[in-house]
Amino acid sequence: MEFVKGTIIKGIGGFYYVKTDDEIIECKARGIFRKENITPLVGDMVMVSTEDKKTGVIDEILPRTS
Repeated sequence: MEFVKGTIIKGIGGFYYVKTDDEIIECKARGIFRKENITPLVGDMVMVSTEDKKTGVIDEILPRTS
C-alpha cells in the first residue's frame, strides 16, 4: 500500500478524482468522514492510500489554508 498526496479535482456520486504529481486517481472517502459529518470538497488537499495507482481511498483531509 502506498500513500500519496493530491488535490480533489472532481466529486461525482461518492467518487472523488484526486490529482497527484503523476496521475489522477479515482477514490472513495473513508466512512469515518460520513460518521463525523465531514464532506471532502473540490480543492481539498488529501492523503490517499492506493494499491494499484488507479483507485484509492481518501484517508485524511489536510488542513485548508485559504
